Amino acid sequence: MSNESWDDEFNRLLKPVVPVTLEYRVYYDDDGIIYRCSMQQHEPGDYIVVPKEQYDLYYHYRVVRGQMVKIDTDARYRVQLQRSTSGYATVAGHAGLLIEEDEEYPDIEYHARTN
Repeated sequence: MSNESWDDEFNRLLKPVVPVTLEYRVYYDDDGIIYRCSMQQHEPGDYIVVPKEQYDLYYHYRVVRGQMVKIDTDARYRVQLQRSTSGYATVAGHAGLLIEEDEEYPDIEYHARTN
């Protein structure tokens, strides 16, 4: 066989390469917790298609109303009480010092939980 016939045979056997389009899916339960991820193998269940960046870091997210929402994992100090006209009786200027119902204190403020 000549080189040309080898080239023709080789080109005939080559199939065009079709680029694979990946679809990044995250599967979630009724509480929005992601329990499975898939790029090509599609399985039954509730899922949403997400960008690769969110797919790679899926453990930082939950699904809320069909959208990826970042889970707040910041453990820094948080204010949980704010001044109010009702709620917990506290020592004025010290929201961390609660006054029990049977206690008396001259200077009282009230604090309620923040939402």
